[in-house]
Amino acid sequence: MYSEKDYADIARRVRKNWLLWTPVLLGLLALMIVGLAVRVKWLAVSASGLLGAAAVFAFTFCQLPCLRYRSFLQDLREGLNREMTGEIVSIAQKPELQDGARVLPVILKLPDGDERIVYLNASKRQAFPEPGASVRLKLCGRHILNVELSDGKNQELKIRN
Repeated sequence: MYSEKDYADIARRVRKNWLLWTPVLLGLLALMIVGLAVRVKWLAVSASGLLGAAAVFAFTFCQLPCLRYRSFLQDLREGLNREMTGEIVSIAQKPELQDGARVLPVILKLPDGDERIVYLNASKRQAFPEPGASVRLKLCGRHILNVELSDGKNQELKIRN
C-alpha cells in the first residue's frame, strides 16, 4: 500500500518546509537584532513577538504533522506485522487522525464471528476492496500494510517489497 514514493514525498515536504520557513525566521531574527542594536524598543519587541509567533506556527502547523507522518511511515517499515483474514463489513467515510496519519476505520469480521477495527490510510482508499469482500490483511499494529482478496489475487497495496 505504501511505497518508496510515499517516503520520498514526505521527505521532500519536510525539506520544503525548512527551506520556506528558515529565511522568514532568519529575517525576523535579523530585524530583532537591528532593533536591539539601534535601541529602537518598539522594533525589537515587535520583531521578537513576530519571530516567536512565526516559529510556533511554522513548527506546530507546518512541520510537526510532516514529522509525525514520517515517523509513522518509519514505524510501518520497521515494525512487527501480522496477518488477519476476514470479511470487510464497513469502511468509514470520514477520515480521522491516528498515529500521525489520516485513516479510515475499517470493520473486519473474523471467521470466528468477532469484529475488529483496523485502519486504512485515507489516501489509499481507491485501491481497497469494497465492503463484503473476503480479504487477508497484513497489519502493523492496527494499520493495514497489504491486502489480498481471499481468492489470492493481490490488490497491489504493498508497503514492503
